[in-house]
Amino acid sequence: MNIASLSAWLGAWHSLSAWLFVVVLVLIFPILDYFLYFRLPTTMQIYAWNILAEWSLVAGCIFVMRANGLGLANIGQGLGKSYVTVTLLLIVIATFVVIRLSRKKARSSTKEAALKQAAEQVKRIVPTSAAERGMFVLVALTAGICEEFLYRGWLLNFAGVGMGSLWLGLLVSSVIFGLAHAYQGRRGVIGAGGLGLVLGLLFLLCRSLIPIQVVHAAIDLNNGLALGKLAQEKS
Repeated sequence: MNIASLSAWLGAWHSLSAWLFVVVLVLIFPILDYFLYFRLPTTMQIYAWNILAEWSLVAGCIFVMRANGLGLANIGQGLGKSYVTVTLLLIVIATFVVIRLSRKKARSSTKEAALKQAAEQVKRIVPTSAAERGMFVLVALTAGICEEFLYRGWLLNFAGVGMGSLWLGLLVSSVIFGLAHAYQGRRGVIGAGGLGLVLGLLFLLCRSLIPIQVVHAAIDLNNGLALGKLAQEKS
């Protein structure tokens, strides 16, 4: 598949600043995130760290992009193939509404068990109070916007240029995205990696980050609030 401004991306591939940013994104941030997840004393502090860290990474990414002649359009932060993007966005919204309605009608014991297991794995970041739920909305929006910007917009394209294939870039960025969720345990890594693969495929289809940013934020918000409600019921 074609990469917008291939020459500029090739320049970034050979740029020291771009590689330094990749090291921060792929190694330093996940390690620090894992450490702080278990060390920060409160859920609200974990939320504050996530919001500050991810927006700081986006700011750093934009700085590196501009230094290498790349703009927001080069990573898909726009409508892309507008008709595909709008259609996909409408499908996503409709699907999300249907899923929400169906969950309200039926919650089987199997689903309850799965929810309890998931809640236990991420119990330090699920919102269980009104203040935490309000803050979690910002966390979910931050994750949807920033993580797609960083992992699909930047890393997928960057790796794809270096290896000569966006499909390989998709695979690499999905694996790294999964490993960035190591604090959630093995299931969290596998789940995040699989989600990254699906979102990356959607990105390559429409060449726009907008619909997958919406999807990502909606998934995080829905799952986080559901797990938080379950955790609150258990306490």
